[in-house]
Amino acid sequence: MNLQKYSVGSDNNHLTYEFFSEGPKGTIKKVVLYQEIDENVFNLAFGDWNEVKQKIDDSVRSNNDDRDKVLATVGSSVIDFIRHHPQAIIFAKGITPGKTRLYQMGINTNWNEIAELFDVEGLYKGNWEPFEGNKNYQAFTLKLK
Repeated sequence: MNLQKYSVGSDNNHLTYEFFSEGPKGTIKKVVLYQEIDENVFNLAFGDWNEVKQKIDDSVRSNNDDRDKVLATVGSSVIDFIRHHPQAIIFAKGITPGKTRLYQMGINTNWNEIAELFDVEGLYKGNWEPFEGNKNYQAFTLKLK
């Protein structure tokens, strides 16, 4: 994907990724965390870093006018994570339906590149099915082809 993105740092296990959003609201630390929730199934957690609580706050809306760049950066973390964990299945669901829809918009926008690398499924009316751009899914999984 040839999209503009931020520089990302990761831990040695390639489970935690950090970057800084730059915009009218200032510099905001973002964190992407891959948490194993089942054997080889990893939840993708993403949000602003809360220094006080020392954890990700995925309920905040930064509105730093860099949404596409942030989503592209999260996407780059997915690619790096899967390179280091090729058997992993990544599970993604927003904290709200709106955030899940935002993820779906990112998948749709970059579908050609994503479909070359990953098998993507969406949770639709309680069932997992191959991703289609014209449905509103409740969650997503992706794995390396």
